[in-house]
Amino acid sequence: MNQDIILNWVENNKEQIWKNFKTLVQIPSLTGEEAQAQSFVAKHLKALSMRVEIKEPNIKELFEKYPEIAQYPSSWQPELDLPLKFYDICTYEQLMNSPYAEKLTYKGRPNVVATLQGTGNGRSLILNGHIDVVTIGDKNRWNCEPFGAQEKNGRIYGRGTSDMKGGLWAMITALEAIIRCGISLKGDVIVQSVVNEEHSGNGSLACVAEGYQADAALVCEPTGSKSYSKTSGGGVYWEMKLTGKEAHTGSRWKDGKANGISAIEKTPLLINALLAHEAEENKEQTKLSLGIGTIKGGDYATSTARECVISGVVYFSPALGTGVKGIQKVKALFANAIEEASKNDPWLLEHKPEVSYLHYDDAYCYPEDSEFASVLCHCGKKVLGKELEEISFSACDARHLGNQGGIPVIIYGPGDLSLAHSIDESIDKEDLISAVKVIACTICDWCGVEE
Repeated sequence: MNQDIILNWVENNKEQIWKNFKTLVQIPSLTGEEAQAQSFVAKHLKALSMRVEIKEPNIKELFEKYPEIAQYPSSWQPELDLPLKFYDICTYEQLMNSPYAEKLTYKGRPNVVATLQGTGNGRSLILNGHIDVVTIGDKNRWNCEPFGAQEKNGRIYGRGTSDMKGGLWAMITALEAIIRCGISLKGDVIVQSVVNEEHSGNGSLACVAEGYQADAALVCEPTGSKSYSKTSGGGVYWEMKLTGKEAHTGSRWKDGKANGISAIEKTPLLINALLAHEAEENKEQTKLSLGIGTIKGGDYATSTARECVISGVVYFSPALGTGVKGIQKVKALFANAIEEASKNDPWLLEHKPEVSYLHYDDAYCYPEDSEFASVLCHCGKKVLGKELEEISFSACDARHLGNQGGIPVIIYGPGDLSLAHSIDESIDKEDLISAVKVIACTICDWCGVEE
């Protein structure tokens, strides 16, 4: 009965929900510039009489508590997006000793956390979403204003609509619907609007460090309202530097031996070794995808290249390993590939390629002994009239709440992941409403309702 009241409220207030959502989309919140949008979110949550805390992440504390996982802050500008390289793990000292210590901070970039306290004897729930969005790229390629929130054919267009202001607004609106309908929950609900999910995840990691805990968490990334995920993939951004011996091509050979060694000519050995190790790891099950994105080397066409740099990313599933284990396995893959390529090549044996890293995410997998997934699926079927489809999802902040926080986490929210970071990003209006209804129902069933 209570849920019917909530669902009717959502249906009767669709126009206002879309209007509020469009206002949020119209506030640019590029990574590093989240303050104005966070103020909007905080104001809305305060109007619901929730206890709201506004606090900037403490980057030093994150590195002290989570030295193998914490990352330095990032920003959307190309020169500030992953500018540091490290041979093993990122450290606070490295950031402080870099030219970016004053530029990459959380000053003026707060998390917003609001708590709706329950009456007691209910299960608690965290609702998590990130406010930051990626750069718009070339504005001339957009067919609509990137922050215009234009409506067309039942969709709302703009950067962040799917990734993930749609999910953030769906979870806030779901709780608003419960409050507006005068329904009292038994368990506490904690809303987290976090900064710097893109290329960092420190906003959510800061919430974990601050001690926010719950019996379960919902990260409202864009699975679409009809799907959900129990997993979050991992990723490692890498770079490999090979060295050669520069010489004019005319003097490449001297006394019957190679005098000039091009770093470029050694790259096939490394690439083939990496691909072989990737294939071996995926022999029985696809666990990782090795991306080789760029190769840059040499200064002149008439000289052997003294240096060549290969860069890319490895994405991996929880099957490779969750938490730090998965990241370590990726690093081991590179170490083994270098050993393999070097053992039959005297030059590489003497001049080992150097691997450095720019960023890493750990993978997460939902613990099957938690009841939360079944509650979400039950509500999905009740609201939508069909079973929710289970899918896999890419790296997101579920990893921090799950791995570092020890909280059972499910990923569920409106939007289309394939449109994230894309030109003319958009979200289906009704998909947003459907997600609001499912989330509201899930909150009630999980936390319990006072009769």
